[in-house]
Amino acid sequence: MEEDGLYYFGLEADDKGFLKIAGEEVCVKDGIPPHGRLELDAWSKNLKAGYYKVQLLCINEEYSPTSGNAIAFNVTMDKKPIKEGNYSGDSTMKRTFTASSKMKLWTIVKEATITCEESKEVEIGFDEKAPTISNEAGDCIITPIMPRVFVTPCKDEVADVCRLRVAHVSCGTEVLIRTGGYQDALANPPTTEVEAIIAVECMNREQARGGALGWSTREASMAHEEHHRQRWREAYQLYWKHLKVQEELEKENVSCKEYPDMDQALEAMKKTVADWEKKFFNTTSEYVRKLPDDANSRPYCAAQKVLNEATGSIIALADANGWSRVPRNVTVPGVTEPVCFLPPGQR
Repeated sequence: MEEDGLYYFGLEADDKGFLKIAGEEVCVKDGIPPHGRLELDAWSKNLKAGYYKVQLLCINEEYSPTSGNAIAFNVTMDKKPIKEGNYSGDSTMKRTFTASSKMKLWTIVKEATITCEESKEVEIGFDEKAPTISNEAGDCIITPIMPRVFVTPCKDEVADVCRLRVAHVSCGTEVLIRTGGYQDALANPPTTEVEAIIAVECMNREQARGGALGWSTREASMAHEEHHRQRWREAYQLYWKHLKVQEELEKENVSCKEYPDMDQALEAMKKTVADWEKKFFNTTSEYVRKLPDDANSRPYCAAQKVLNEATGSIIALADANGWSRVPRNVTVPGVTEPVCFLPPGQR
């Protein structure tokens, strides 16, 4: 990778194909019917600049030199989503690969020469999709994604061992926003003075109540969940350093005599990587659960701050319509920062 950033990868195969990057299986083109024809499997990830070991595998069950059956295999890498090729022809020979850029690959002539360079500090990359919006009733939900630590093997020629180098770590969350439990004061504002009174009173109490009731806005719900998402981001960053995950992983090693092949050495150390991913996730989760999420807590104060904009718009509507009984006060939001205010490791 020539620079830090979000990269898109694609694999096209007839009939099966596999792509691994830094030991992780990232693209799998399934050959099980009806997928035995040429098709695309795509993947994307934020990666740091540097070299990553790539493994490719193509399988065609029906091929023989005399069968007339074609083998097709193509891998691509780009800074924008991989486009599909034209797979509509009645045979592989009449179909075309994607026009996206080919993956840049270098051949390792002699793996034993891949010596361990000085470790470089790796910062967490966050892979997060936009929130999913649903008009159903119920609580909004934030779901953390299990961290993935990408490692590469290298040889310590002095100690005659194979070690790990952390290449990238990826964390994130998924957010579901449910808007069916209240009337949205921006999308469907009050149409009478009575409705406006109820709306302002409901929204002014959201922070103190610890939840939306009757009237709120999608934007306030998103602000609440974004505060939770930021908690996870900062907690992951906090515990990546507090647990010294990279340092501990890069202490791991196996004997070159016992594992002369680097792929075998990496496989032997994968359990350690998985164990640290789990410990990193569980410790971070335990910390996040201790942060308050009830009435007057910081997520609700963050929601109230955004909600006040809608309250102000209803007050402006009341002024325009001469609705004198509508309250003109607006709740002062409470403290929202810092997001992670407990020290790490606190019990």
